[in-house]
Amino acid sequence: MDEKAAHHDYVVPEPRTHRTQIRRHPERAVPERIEEFLRAGLMAHVAYVEEGEPRTIPFFYLYEAGHIYIHGSPGSGSLPILEDGRQVAVSVALLDDLVASKTAPNHAANYRSVVVFGRCHRVSELARKRRILDATTERYFAGRHPGHDYEPASDDDLTRMELIAIEIEEAQAKTRSGGPMGPTDDDANAPGTAFVRPV
Repeated sequence: MDEKAAHHDYVVPEPRTHRTQIRRHPERAVPERIEEFLRAGLMAHVAYVEEGEPRTIPFFYLYEAGHIYIHGSPGSGSLPILEDGRQVAVSVALLDDLVASKTAPNHAANYRSVVVFGRCHRVSELARKRRILDATTERYFAGRHPGHDYEPASDDDLTRMELIAIEIEEAQAKTRSGGPMGPTDDDANAPGTAFVRPV
């Protein structure tokens, strides 16, 4: 199966264990929007355990057909560690609005978020690395093309670059939208102010 077909046929695994169970406001779960949010996000925080200690590192990333791709220098402290096939958790969040309420506990935010659990694999094939790197550049700098807007990466550049594919095993998405939901926020005579401030 070619990559375009694989991308078209891919279905994100449905939430299925306690790891992706939403306990607070379960009505905000939107598993059908996992891929949408992953494509919209700009920063992925990748969490893992090394020598018994928790670590989390932010990365630019590319989402494609069930994989999150992260890349960087072999001098990175994290990427060489992630080559061993270990499991990771990944968080992507987009903050849309700050929501002010007339009551302290009801201040909130409108957001879109995804939590992913998956397993890491090192990508070594130069052709695949080039395609992923070019797609990542296009994602963050839309309209820029190698050979026209910038000099393409050389084979040596690609050989030195570390590329990690995180294969998604399980994921969940959650969102909030709308205005203040405090008990007096709709009461014009109640003291205080309530509003939505776009970010």
